[in-house]
Amino acid sequence: MLGVRNPLVAVARLWYTGGNGIHSPFAYQMVTQVLCRPGRYYADDWLYPLGDRLLHPRRTAVRRLMFRLANHWQPTCVSAPEVLHPYLHEGCRKAQLQVCQEPLVTFEGKQGRMVALVDLQCHRGLWHKMKDEPEVSITFDLYDVGIALCVPKLNRQHYKINW
Repeated sequence: MLGVRNPLVAVARLWYTGGNGIHSPFAYQMVTQVLCRPGRYYADDWLYPLGDRLLHPRRTAVRRLMFRLANHWQPTCVSAPEVLHPYLHEGCRKAQLQVCQEPLVTFEGKQGRMVALVDLQCHRGLWHKMKDEPEVSITFDLYDVGIALCVPKLNRQHYKINW
């Protein structure tokens, strides 16, 4: 629940936090094991030195989320801003990293494609266009970050999660 500053928004998103009300096993696993998973990862000490944590908590949380997404998805190719490359490489060392200047991080993998829109509040128009694309099956609106999954075998569903 890092970016939710309005208590009414937090309450409206409360139902799906922790996987409540999510019937898709795939989406439930994403929420409980990746998005809202407590605890530490193997690369926490190397990736998140104390200075980075004190610098900007939101930026650190987004980088940590990108690491967790790469670690879970195990993509073959990732297109992302260069500042995120160390985090993505540590999450999946086999992935080919490409530089992009957009606020999008694209993960191409065996399961399909996942796109994360960083700084969702500044790019709401782009987020609504992404959600309406026919190949997008599941979306997660985390208030600060939007995640769209393009997995053909999944039913279309949209979730708003406290993160």
